[in-house]
Amino acid sequence: AFKPDLDSNAKTQTADDTGEKPTGIRIPGYPSITIEADKKDVQMNLMNPEGNPCYFTFTLVLKDTDETIYQSKMVEPGKAITQITLSKELSAGEYPAILKISTAAMDDGRAMNGANVETVLKVQ
Repeated sequence: AFKPDLDSNAKTQTADDTGEKPTGIRIPGYPSITIEADKKDVQMNLMNPEGNPCYFTFTLVLKDTDETIYQSKMVEPGKAITQITLSKELSAGEYPAILKISTAAMDDGRAMNGANVETVLKVQ
C-alpha cells in the first residue's frame, strides 16, 4: 500500500467552513509572505486546505536565481506547516518567489493537479 512520507511539522488547522464543498483541489493563495531577515528558522503558513483529496508538498524557489530554498515532506489535508527551515538566510528585502505545490493522491500517491503560486518574500 502507498505510504506517504508525512511532514512531522504539519499541525492540524481548521479553516473557516463556508459550507461550500468545492470539487477538485483547493490551492491557497500567497500574495506575499513576510519572514524574518538573517534567520534560517522562520514562520510561514503552508496549508493544505481541509477536504482536499491529496497530500501537498511545498517547494519554495527564488525566481531570480531559480534556487530552491525550502522543500517540505507531504502535508495532509487540514494540516499546515508553520515553522520552516530555509536552506540559507536571506537579508532584508523583497524577493520574487514561486511556491510550487505538488500533489499526491491519498489512496495511491499518483500526482494530481499541482500549482505554481507566484509570491513575494518580504524579508525584514
